[in-house]
Amino acid sequence: MNPLRTLFLMLSRTPPALMLLAIIGLAVLITFTVTSTNDSQKAALEARLKEAQEKAGAKTKVVFVTRDIMEGAVIEADALTEKDMEVGRVPMDALPVASNAIGRRAKFPVAAGQILSSHDLAPIGLSLDFNSRLPEGMRAVTFAVDANSGVAGFVSPQSHVDVLSMVGSGQETKVAPILSDVEVVAVGQQFEREAKGQVTPASSVTVAVSPEDTNKLIKAVAASKLYLSLRNDKDHMPVTTVDVTALFAAPKRTAQDPLGVPVTALEPPPLPNPLQMENLPIPSGAVNTSASASVPMPPPLHEIEVWSGSRKDVIQVTQK
Repeated sequence: MNPLRTLFLMLSRTPPALMLLAIIGLAVLITFTVTSTNDSQKAALEARLKEAQEKAGAKTKVVFVTRDIMEGAVIEADALTEKDMEVGRVPMDALPVASNAIGRRAKFPVAAGQILSSHDLAPIGLSLDFNSRLPEGMRAVTFAVDANSGVAGFVSPQSHVDVLSMVGSGQETKVAPILSDVEVVAVGQQFEREAKGQVTPASSVTVAVSPEDTNKLIKAVAASKLYLSLRNDKDHMPVTTVDVTALFAAPKRTAQDPLGVPVTALEPPPLPNPLQMENLPIPSGAVNTSASASVPMPPPLHEIEVWSGSRKDVIQVTQK
């Protein structure tokens, strides 16, 4: 027999009251099921919304850079700070604590105010060579220093200094800065910054300068004694500089004739001796009126040398 036909026959034989009760019960069951499903979905949605709101307002620690960090430099504690930041705005590779970066080397230059990320740190154990620490477009120049001119060894790589030139001695001593706010890239053969507070005495320093300042510095090295003036890490105020040649006295100028040949003053010829003039013979026809009368002396002659190129002419002139 067809099952569907059997079901219809059973329903037709069921009393109307029982049929109505069954229909009402089925409706209540369906309504309860639908309501429960909607309530669970609404609760789940409200929970997700609440979680999203809490996450949007939540904050976490992020490491920020307080001063510029050069490529290859050892990151120190005073160059970093931790700040609270909303979780939704924090980059995926941001460092949560500063201790993860202190003592590590910077793989790339990081400007002050930026978030320090794990990609900015060189791998542990990797030592960058000297060339990579030299800023692009700059030149490295080395010159000798001693305990006095080298600030007693307190200058270290990444320090900023003014270079002063001194010429002369005693009252003729002149000192002036020739370079302002230049970076020290090496002290002796040490180009990595040591632990804070450690003194590194050396007999030479290497600074990074522009190609124009390279010539200026080498000229000062050859012509004078150089001194370093150490700056605070935050002080980058430029000072007025001069060329080392400005410290030397200008050569004295000599008078020149129209041909450009210096004129040399000639010494006057010696005057005749009066005793010798008395023994001179008296010309014929002259009358000697007195034996004691003195013979008049002829006027002295003066010679003037006139040079025209390599030609020399001598002109004799009598004094009136």
